[in-house]
Amino acid sequence: MAAKKKESGLMWSIREIWNYDKRLLFILISEIVITSLSPFPNIVFSGVIVNTISSGTNFNLVILYVVLMFGMSYLLTTINLFLGKTKEYLLMKLTNKIVNDLNAKCMTIDFEQFNDSATLDRIHSVYRTARGNNFFTSLTVVCSMISKAITLIGVVSLITHLNAWLFLVAVIIIALQTLLHIIRVKNNKKHNLDSMADQRRVVFSSELPTNIEKKKDVIMYNLGGLIVNKLKSFQDAMLAFDRRRIRDGGIIDCVAFALTVAFQISAYVLLGLNTFEGQITIGEFTMGVSSLLSFMSATTFLTTNIINYSDSMFYINRHKSFHKIRSKFNVKSKTTIDDIDLDNVEIEFRNVSFRYPNSTSFVLKNINLTIKPSEKLAVVGFNGAGKTSFVMLLTRMYDPTEGAIYLNGIDIRDIEYSDYLKVFATVNQDFSLLPFSLLENITGKETATLEEKETIAQLFSDNGMGTRLEKLYKGLDTPVTKVLSAAGVDFSGGEMQKIAIIRALFKNSPVLILDEPTSALDPMAEYEIYQKFSEMSKGKSTIYISHRISSTRFCDRIAVFDKGEIIELGTFKELMDLKGLYYDFFEKQAEYFK
Repeated sequence: MAAKKKESGLMWSIREIWNYDKRLLFILISEIVITSLSPFPNIVFSGVIVNTISSGTNFNLVILYVVLMFGMSYLLTTINLFLGKTKEYLLMKLTNKIVNDLNAKCMTIDFEQFNDSATLDRIHSVYRTARGNNFFTSLTVVCSMISKAITLIGVVSLITHLNAWLFLVAVIIIALQTLLHIIRVKNNKKHNLDSMADQRRVVFSSELPTNIEKKKDVIMYNLGGLIVNKLKSFQDAMLAFDRRRIRDGGIIDCVAFALTVAFQISAYVLLGLNTFEGQITIGEFTMGVSSLLSFMSATTFLTTNIINYSDSMFYINRHKSFHKIRSKFNVKSKTTIDDIDLDNVEIEFRNVSFRYPNSTSFVLKNINLTIKPSEKLAVVGFNGAGKTSFVMLLTRMYDPTEGAIYLNGIDIRDIEYSDYLKVFATVNQDFSLLPFSLLENITGKETATLEEKETIAQLFSDNGMGTRLEKLYKGLDTPVTKVLSAAGVDFSGGEMQKIAIIRALFKNSPVLILDEPTSALDPMAEYEIYQKFSEMSKGKSTIYISHRISSTRFCDRIAVFDKGEIIELGTFKELMDLKGLYYDFFEKQAEYFK
């Protein structure tokens, strides 16, 4: 069977535009015709008008030719303006679609890939080109080149008829200009690739001064100077690249302009000599000069954009390859959520070890642990003991470096990834709420049924937030923070944590995880939240991550992590009787409450 022929970037662009809005292709084709014809009324009638005036026979003909010249030019220009304005509007819509498609693609990239600088550089690159060298702008360049080529054919016929030597001079100069453009594009491409990481740093740092989430810490810890200095250092790094690019581009521009001036001097000298010797009329001289100006414009455009088109194809291919990125979301598996008994979820770690990408040290070592159905499991340990990494593996944000994790006896890598995520609801230490309404934050949807709203209201009540919800004049439609709406509410840290917990409970997953979301609270407040959460999550497997021992004593079992290993596992009483690390933890922390 023959291999499938690879689709070119140009054909891919045409297909994408055809599927989006066929009017854009009609506009491009119309522009080819109109633009290619636009120079000729001035070229042809300018010579005819001069010859008619020189003959002195009939001035009415002069007026007729002037009216025809400007009338045809006006008509072609008006049509072109109409097409251009229509294209501008449709292009804005298309650009929004391109950006939205990129956003949708980013949402299908799993955490492990997304949390990689190479992937972030690719994302920055395609987002930057989405509003620049996207596939439609590149196709526009192709159509413009076609129209200029048609113009060039007509103009070349006139030039060759008037003076063949002039055509030869033009070809030599155009070849030299093409070489200059090749050097320019090569330099620019190298600049873009070399400065990609610095561009991303500048963009990120530029957004920090207006980031409301970080504003309090910036003020409190006087980080403004640091941010400004960091941004300046990143900008200086970019300027080093830009300085070379601008310098080299300036030299190329000067040489290219010198070639253009040399060509124009040659044109006037050769055509003037022909006219002086009587080989062509003054009208033909005028027509020749007009033709040469159009010739230079067309050839400069073609030589520049043939190379620029090649450069555009480079970015189009990046755009295509970005959409071809495959992640865990794209791997189809035979096992789906329908094959899992969600009422009896058992998770087993078998000899699991893990190190982060591009790292040589293991953060988890030989983890063997079974989480039983409806069990309340506490995971405790010092900061850096591997607790969060354990959750990262459990939720498949990362896959184990060694060993495997099983859900009801099935390797979790063999389960449809999007289905596997439905098994869990997490409240992370660095949880985030979006500046949208409470309803949207909790449901992930813009609307909800009456039954869903009643469920949410009950969860607010169960979590001690019922009165707070009742006092909000917009209720569940109240925006979280004032970032996007003046009607928004800046909830306290404790309230935000409770909203995050309500979101997790509303998901109604069989396994719930609290990964130190209450670390900013005092131990007693944390214990109360954990107890309340335990009451609200009856019948579900629940995993509590904490470095505070007393908060988790109500759990069925406690796993003690130290330096990436489980060194103790048992009930609160068993671990206290063991008098090991957990016992030491408990005794030392208890001193603060005696």
